Amino acid sequence: MPRNYIIGTAGHIDHGKSTLVKTLTGTNPDRLPEEKERGVTIELGFAHFSLPIPQSSSDTFELGVVDVPGHADFVNNMVAGVGSIDLAIFIVAGDDTWMPQSEEHLQILSYLGITNFVVALTKADLVEDLEFAREILADDLQGTPLEGAPIVPVCAPTGQGIEELKKTIAEILAQTPAPQDFGQARLAVDRAFSPKGIGTVVTGTLTSGKLRVGDSLTAFPTGLKTHVRSIQNHSSSIEQAVPGMRTALNLPDLALSSKGKRGISRGHLLVGSDPGEATLEIDIELTRAKRPIPGQKATLRPLKSNHRVFVHHGSGRTQARVLFPEDIVLQRGETSLAQLRFEQPVHALVGERLVIRELSGEATLAGAIVLDPHPTRRRFRSADRQEFLRERAQDPHDLQRLLKTLLQRDLFIAQSAAFVSLPFSKEAVQAALKKLAKAGEILLLGEKYLSHGSFWKQLVQKASKTVQDYHKSHPDHEGMEVEVLKKYLGEATRASGLVETLLVDLSEKNFKVGDNLISHRSHCLELPPELEGPAQRILQRLDSAGLNPPLPPELQQNSDDLAAYKFLSRTRQIIPLDSKVTLGGQVFQATVEKVRDFLETQGQATASELRQHLDTSRKVIMPLLERLDRDGVTIRNGDFRTLKK
Repeated sequence: MPRNYIIGTAGHIDHGKSTLVKTLTGTNPDRLPEEKERGVTIELGFAHFSLPIPQSSSDTFELGVVDVPGHADFVNNMVAGVGSIDLAIFIVAGDDTWMPQSEEHLQILSYLGITNFVVALTKADLVEDLEFAREILADDLQGTPLEGAPIVPVCAPTGQGIEELKKTIAEILAQTPAPQDFGQARLAVDRAFSPKGIGTVVTGTLTSGKLRVGDSLTAFPTGLKTHVRSIQNHSSSIEQAVPGMRTALNLPDLALSSKGKRGISRGHLLVGSDPGEATLEIDIELTRAKRPIPGQKATLRPLKSNHRVFVHHGSGRTQARVLFPEDIVLQRGETSLAQLRFEQPVHALVGERLVIRELSGEATLAGAIVLDPHPTRRRFRSADRQEFLRERAQDPHDLQRLLKTLLQRDLFIAQSAAFVSLPFSKEAVQAALKKLAKAGEILLLGEKYLSHGSFWKQLVQKASKTVQDYHKSHPDHEGMEVEVLKKYLGEATRASGLVETLLVDLSEKNFKVGDNLISHRSHCLELPPELEGPAQRILQRLDSAGLNPPLPPELQQNSDDLAAYKFLSRTRQIIPLDSKVTLGGQVFQATVEKVRDFLETQGQATASELRQHLDTSRKVIMPLLERLDRDGVTIRNGDFRTLKK
């Protein structure tokens, strides 16, 4: 079974990158007439070749090659091509050794986290003492990611060293894990064009997920939707692309970008399956290389807060400002937490690498790793925010650490939020959540929500105590209104779904929830001693009045009467029928029985007949019968009422 990887070239101009690629692949990566005329690579070039996998009789490495410009004027193009490579062939000419663009390309690759290197010492036929040249080059590489990398002398025109180079590449890739697949397709567009009669075609490296014909994609930063009509890999049509493949997509419903017209172009990112949102801010860890780049004065100057830069992400670049949490001046060789604030939205994942360059394009300043793709501007400099970022910076690829810090910060989230912006499959995230839950670090609340363990425990305890304290101070209340409980709990209740989830949890812990009220199951209504006298007087007046009661205001002459009246109403010791009629509880129950007996005997009756039977007034009979209709005792059919079966 073939294994797909991407190889990129790097090195100073005129050190033989394109010539070496042509010898390795049989394809000239310089495709523009100007490139061929000047002998200088300007744009990204692409090629392909296969290598047998060591110790395998039939399997091969299918290798896409990205050839990058070496000239200082085209470094932006170079960065656009190397963000997704698995191995870099770092090219140094034997007759020219280490040069300024050699250093800049190395720093860019380092910032992008590239760890697989082969150094091709080109133009070996011009070197009198190869071993000495290798030793000199090895000294230049001390203290860099290239230290210890294999150095292979080659001469592309004659074929010298080419087989050894291929063997070295195969040996390194044999020890390289397959490109990750976390289920979400991601392809940074490095070319976009529109052949006549075909529609828009884009190319790039599929870095994650699988892409099939018919799949839907979202283009960032525009947010435009599209679908895949056809797929090619190295000019061959395929039904499915897998991670690590150079991929060409035909997107017929997406136009090319042009002035005043939104579409797609190089630098855009295609994302599949629930892509989430892009953002204007990203929290990062920012690192500056210790070694200066010869000829680039900007690399010697300190980097200050609010400095405007170009941020290279994937194949694109976006203007942004760098903000530090304190009054930091970042020197060469230093690292700091920072926030990038962009001019247009960027769709990033935790752990992705960025390259920071001067806005003028004249210098590479720093590299960054994404710690939080969806921060807020507010409280970036706060102590808890900085602690959150420092914890993540220890290992931005540790899934359990990422999930734990997410819940330490947000305390309560929907489970779906745990999958956003993480380069891990849903299965891996779910497994990590279960481990954290088993360890008591987090709580799985039903199938929809997650919470930080100690936060939720404290919240439940606080809510429980708040409700029971409310019972003590309001013994005449049936329960506490949920809105009142939310006010007592404060900001924590603002998270979507939190209150509903809390009420469900409390209902499983000896609490009753209903009618927008919450109460402890042991709670029973009690009349405060100071209201016993007023309550007794109200009951006596209503019981003695029967079906000719006094008006409610006559029963509520002062604040104690009002409180007693409300308590008796809540406990159904009195029955308010409307704003003008209130009956005593015993009177009401006796009246209901009289109505039942009469209708059982008569079958049906009008309001007038029932009024006469009960010997009451129209003022009482109408709200009484309406109450019996609502309670399901009677049913009204025109002018008649019957008992409900």
